[in-house]
Amino acid sequence: MGNNMQQVFSKIFMWLCLGLIITFATGYFIQTNTDLFSSLYKGSTYLFVWLAEIVVAIVLVVRIRKLKPLTTTILYLAYTILTGVTFATIFVIYNLTSIIYIFAVTALVLFIFGMIGYKTKIDLTRISTFLFMGIIAIIILMVVSAFIDSVALNLGVIIFSLILFFIYVAYDIQMIKRRMYQIDNEDNLAIYGAFQLYIDFINIFMDLLSLFGKEK
Repeated sequence: MGNNMQQVFSKIFMWLCLGLIITFATGYFIQTNTDLFSSLYKGSTYLFVWLAEIVVAIVLVVRIRKLKPLTTTILYLAYTILTGVTFATIFVIYNLTSIIYIFAVTALVLFIFGMIGYKTKIDLTRISTFLFMGIIAIIILMVVSAFIDSVALNLGVIIFSLILFFIYVAYDIQMIKRRMYQIDNEDNLAIYGAFQLYIDFINIFMDLLSLFGKEK
């Protein structure tokens, strides 16, 4: 194997940190500019951003082995910016101190479950079907909760989502280790790993913010 594991994981967490900084900086900047905020959240602009976010994510996951490192890097950074656009609302709704605190807690959670995934001898790929079904279940429950105003249902969805993504962190860390044998380009592997953990971080952060965030 040509990839040094510690070197790859160092790059992964470097890209993860950079992506998170870009996302939160973008969101904070947009909410400070009233005109920009209004234009982005008016009409079809927000829908375009949301669709672009999905397309970039699909390309990164499906084409990661065939993309050039520069293309992979651009797509990853574009995704973090697009996510930052959708993140602008949290700075409007929640207290900044609360956001920073929950960001730190999320980082701690990611570290703990990441270490579990890195150290465990249990083959987590065996539960990949369960995890995928869990994502589908969350999507369905979120659609249902959009039509049914139920505090209990919303709380249940958030808790279920938290547990699922806690497991996903460990699972993704283990999958990154396996990908070292499948993706020859170290830079692409680093972006792939950072992207997977970025998704986990954002979902855990949003769930924790929904539960414990203090609104303005």
